[in-house]
Amino acid sequence: MKRAVSAALVAATAVVAAGCGSTTTASSVALNQARENGGTEASAVRVERRRISNGDVVDVVLVRAKFCGGKGNGVTMPKIHGRCVPTVVYFATQPGHKGGFASFLVHGDARRTAEARKARAAFRIFPDFPGLLVRCKIPRGGGGTVAGLCESKLTGNRAISFLEHWPLSKPVGHRSTAGWIVTFAGGRVAGVQPTGSTPPQATSAS
Repeated sequence: MKRAVSAALVAATAVVAAGCGSTTTASSVALNQARENGGTEASAVRVERRRISNGDVVDVVLVRAKFCGGKGNGVTMPKIHGRCVPTVVYFATQPGHKGGFASFLVHGDARRTAEARKARAAFRIFPDFPGLLVRCKIPRGGGGTVAGLCESKLTGNRAISFLEHWPLSKPVGHRSTAGWIVTFAGGRVAGVQPTGSTPPQATSAS
């Protein structure tokens, strides 16, 4: 669930870097945004620096907070068994600005994405938060890399897809797409299935 925070909504493929390259500044801005959106008990889990599809650098701040509602236009997340539980949300902010966009993850989605990413070493090139298209260097089976785009996506209720699009030099609509779908059962990884074209690193992640 994406939501504008303080400033105008910025598309996920056009977000720019967080405050001055400083992890502390980026975290502080994100925590303020969480509180302004009704979050309580907010804490920064981590900051990741990524380069998104248009080439801009992004400091993505993952924040854990409770969004129980009751504060004007604040975010209200679904309760779990009648209880308000912490939600993971990631924020992206611009240098010198107080807003950007935020993506609120349903309870368990952040953990599921992180667990799926651990299923194979080859998945380390993908972000461990879903919904953001980032630039990546896709390994070739015979050595070297090819510039492309990588994303982690929520697929249904019990699966995470890791998708890559290449080569970056070609325009949208003319790139190949391949990836893997990681399924879960009982809260654990149950299987990995390929999807789409044959990926460049087929020999190392098939």
